[in-house]
Amino acid sequence: MTLQTGSERDVLVLTKTVAANEFPVERPGILGVDRETGSLVRISPFPWKGTDTDPPLGRWSWIQATIARDERDPRPETMTMEGDVIVAGYVDAKEGWRLRWPFVRAHLRGSAESIVELARGRAATVGFVRPEPDIDVVQLPLRFRFRCGSDDCATTHELPVLDWELNSMTRATRERYGPAWATKFRQTWGAGLAEKFDVHFLLSTYAQAPTKLYVAGLFYPPKAAEDPHEHAHHVEHRQHAG
Repeated sequence: MTLQTGSERDVLVLTKTVAANEFPVERPGILGVDRETGSLVRISPFPWKGTDTDPPLGRWSWIQATIARDERDPRPETMTMEGDVIVAGYVDAKEGWRLRWPFVRAHLRGSAESIVELARGRAATVGFVRPEPDIDVVQLPLRFRFRCGSDDCATTHELPVLDWELNSMTRATRERYGPAWATKFRQTWGAGLAEKFDVHFLLSTYAQAPTKLYVAGLFYPPKAAEDPHEHAHHVEHRQHAG
């Protein structure tokens, strides 16, 4: 999507990101999907006040904003914003996130490596990746350690987390659990999360380091229960195969 001048767009907020203040520096922003084109967009910088955006926006909210391509940023998805933001709707999580899945499925990538390759060619610098279920959380600074659930993945990744929601949960967990907070946080947001949910990471590159990635957001719908007829078929198939 190319917007040389400001244009009012409807954008679905997938995640909000906090700033990275050490190299590679990253400005706070939001990542979302443009309704008209279906493309991923990164609106940065986005107005922040204190520890949240101004105005506060929830994930999966539709917003209306005037945005234009940021020519200073080498990443093709990056937009600047002017004027006010209007919250215009919300995509519900009902039926196993059925209404949300289409906005993710179109941007699934096989591995973190594939996003880096696309970024080198300036074709795309953000996308969703499904990790293996043995994900781990490393604290201070907050990082995810994981392997992608794909044969394309060549190594274990350890990526910084700029997702606003998860950073806020870090603070809340420390305040609630005191010295035991790190263990509790790891149980909730590490492999324990992958046991219950179909976890995907929304990965993005930095403007200052186009081959370095960070975790911009999480997508974790409930794991779909297998249809009884499909289950019986799979059991029969395994018996014949054995």
